[in-house]
Amino acid sequence: MYKIMATFTIYYNKTVMILYFIRFVKHLVYLGILMTLMLALVFYLSNHGEYQYFWELIPASNIWYMTLFLLAFAAVYPYINYVDRKVYLNRSFDQDRDMLIDTLLQAHFQIESDNGSQLVFRHKNPFTRLVRLYEDKITLDYSDNPIVLNGLRRDVYRFARSMEYVVRQSSQE
Repeated sequence: MYKIMATFTIYYNKTVMILYFIRFVKHLVYLGILMTLMLALVFYLSNHGEYQYFWELIPASNIWYMTLFLLAFAAVYPYINYVDRKVYLNRSFDQDRDMLIDTLLQAHFQIESDNGSQLVFRHKNPFTRLVRLYEDKITLDYSDNPIVLNGLRRDVYRFARSMEYVVRQSSQE
């Protein structure tokens, strides 16, 4: 039994690390493009005087600091921004299933898949998905009580509070 659990833990940790690395690369590229666009915007909308190219706005000695900042931010941001949150129902998921799913559907999410113990939601708006670097997936694991929400911190906490409110209102009725 221990050997099976150890194998599962190693597999799970590899999967989590692969997701983390993909998110790190996405955020690194996104931040690099964003910084380049900001520098170009400042350069071309101002009186740039002695500078001929917009990359001359950053002295050579500060390029290492900028690179270090981008790497550090891209490394820390995925770790902080993607979370799991438990929502205690105090009864079975099936009793409140429609109301809990409706909470996400009203927020412009759509069901991508349902495998019997997990629901996966994606945002409907393609622009919102692009801005979130296609990391807009919210996973609702209802295999056990409490249910577990997984995804972007802001969305997960917002939906967890909404679901707790829905459960509280339905239990009072």
